[in-house]
Amino acid sequence: MMTSSRDSQLAEEFSDYLTFERRLSTSTRDVYRREVLFFLDYLENNSLALETVSFKDIECFIFDRRKEDDLSERSVSKLLSALRSFFMFLAKERIREDNPVLLIEKPKKREYLPRTLSKAEVDALLDEFRDDSNILMVRDYTLFELVYSSGMRISEVISLPMGAYRPEEHSLRVIGKRNKERIVFIGKVASNALDFYLANVRPQLVKDPRYARDIIFLGRNGRPLTRQAVHKRFHQRIESVGLEATVHTLRHSFATHMLENGADIRSVQEMLGHSDIKTTQIYTHLDTAGLLSEFDRFSPSFDIEIEDGEKDDE
Repeated sequence: MMTSSRDSQLAEEFSDYLTFERRLSTSTRDVYRREVLFFLDYLENNSLALETVSFKDIECFIFDRRKEDDLSERSVSKLLSALRSFFMFLAKERIREDNPVLLIEKPKKREYLPRTLSKAEVDALLDEFRDDSNILMVRDYTLFELVYSSGMRISEVISLPMGAYRPEEHSLRVIGKRNKERIVFIGKVASNALDFYLANVRPQLVKDPRYARDIIFLGRNGRPLTRQAVHKRFHQRIESVGLEATVHTLRHSFATHMLENGADIRSVQEMLGHSDIKTTQIYTHLDTAGLLSEFDRFSPSFDIEIEDGEKDDE
C-alpha cells in the first residue's frame, strides 16, 4: 500500500481527530486509519480526486475490498463506519461539504447469539481451577470467578488497582471502555475468593513493587497480567472439562443468568457497562430461545378433533 505524503498527512490528522474529538478507542482508531489509507490508495491508483469522488466510486472501492479480502458483513460495516467518519472529518476541514458514504446502505447483520454456559457448566468449569496448594491456580480461580460474578471484561479485570475493591460493600470500581467508570457488585463466593487471594496469594507474587503498579492480579514474574496470559491459562484447563468456551463466555453467561433470575435489562446494561441498551438486548433473545427450547421439550401435544358443527373457541 503506497500513499503520497499528502495522504499520509491527512491520515495522521484524521487519526488525531478520532483521538481527541471523537475519543474513540485505540483499536477502533487504528482500524479506521488503516481503512482510510486503503481508500486513499485506491483513489490514487484510479486517478480519483478526494474532493469529487462519488458514492458510486466508493461503492466500487468497497466491492473490491470485499472481494479481495473476503470481508464479512461485520467487516464491511466497520469499513463503512470508517469512511463515514472520514468524510465527517473532511467536512470539518472544509475539504468537502457532503458525505457521500451516507448514501450507501450498510449490509444487514447476521443475528449473532453469544455462546453461554448453564449454571452447572459454569460450576464445573470453575471447579477446574480450585487448588489451594497452587498460588497461580488460586489467582486464576479468583479472576474467573470475578468475571462470572460481575460480568466484567478481561481487560477491566486485569487493570483493577488495589484501591478499586471495597470489601465492606462487596463492590469494585471499574474503568471500562472510553474511560467510563462504573461500580460492579460481586457475590459472596467471589468476595471470599478475592479476600483470600489478596491476603494469602498476591503477597507471594509481588517480586518488585516497582513493577506491581498496585494492580490486583499479578503474574508469576510479579508484573501485571496480560490478556494473552489469561486466555492461555483458561484454555489450558478448559480442555479437560470438555466445554467450548472462552473467558468472555463467562461474561455472556453472567448476563443471561441475571435475566433468567428476573433482573431487568437496564440493570444488566449498567452492570455490563454497555453504552447502548441494544447491545444488552441480545441476551433477551437468548432468554427467549431458552424458554422456547424448554417448551418444545416439555409441552404436551394437543391434537383436538372437532366434531362436525362444533366451533373452536377463540
